[in-house]
Amino acid sequence: MVIVALAAKAEEPRHVSPPTERTWHAIIISATGLAIAGGYLAGAFATGDLPSGRPLAITGGIITGGFAGAGLGLGLSAARDEPGSVVGYILRPVLCGLAGALVGGLLSTFGAWQPGLARTLTHGVIISFVIGETVLLDIARLLR
Repeated sequence: MVIVALAAKAEEPRHVSPPTERTWHAIIISATGLAIAGGYLAGAFATGDLPSGRPLAITGGIITGGFAGAGLGLGLSAARDEPGSVVGYILRPVLCGLAGALVGGLLSTFGAWQPGLARTLTHGVIISFVIGETVLLDIARLLR
């Protein structure tokens, strides 16, 4: 993921320079995102079609939807020329995160209702979102 993020900001190499603080942050974000996705994947395989697979999918949907919503709220705040009031600046990502958690929880609840293909796809969507959010965080961190 770090390679993808670095390629997004590729320039003509002039000389070899030591990694910057932004690069280390991107590596930490990548490692954390991959560890979370790997842990969730292990849980998804372990619970598969067992009844405990449903709570895992719902929890994963809530957390992933919350992160996606908060990320969208932060992006909306960053895109504005005038950030507005401090309360609005803080509330925007919080409310977007809550809305994303609600939507993610509802979608994963319906997707994980029965064991089988739908539950497996729900786990796949959650893992894909975690990896996608990690890549976006990497790119945003390196492009600053």
